Amino acid sequence: MTRQAPQAGFRHRPRASLRAVLAIATAASAALLALSGCQAQSKAYAPPPGSISDDRSLGDIMVRFKPPTVNMSEDAGKLLAEIKGPIRFVVKRPMSDGVWLVTAISPLPEATIDQAVDTLRATPRIDTAEPDRLIKPNRKMPTSRDMPQS
Repeated sequence: MTRQAPQAGFRHRPRASLRAVLAIATAASAALLALSGCQAQSKAYAPPPGSISDDRSLGDIMVRFKPPTVNMSEDAGKLLAEIKGPIRFVVKRPMSDGVWLVTAISPLPEATIDQAVDTLRATPRIDTAEPDRLIKPNRKMPTSRDMPQS
């Protein structure tokens, strides 16, 4: 095939090679990464006040609030933030039937999950609080298909 001559009024521009475009894009990306790396290294960020960085998790607790119904995790977090003491509570997620999964945290090494549950049960706005523990069978599972007689 023969190449057509450019039409009058239009100039023919040579195309940039793909390698040249990729090299320029790579150099620009490297420059941006270098700049962002310099800024991150120059500032040391301290954790915000009240952060959980030094706290240890005591465990998860299933909590149900008394009416009015709590539908938003922000509202549940505000209610739990009002509880005073060395143990703090962080909303993990909502569960079914109005139950919230809450994590108890504390910087104290002697704090226990039972103390956290007792603290929640003593709070007027909490209806129920039960530790979320792994339930295991109380007897061995049968080795055959036949179930043992009870």
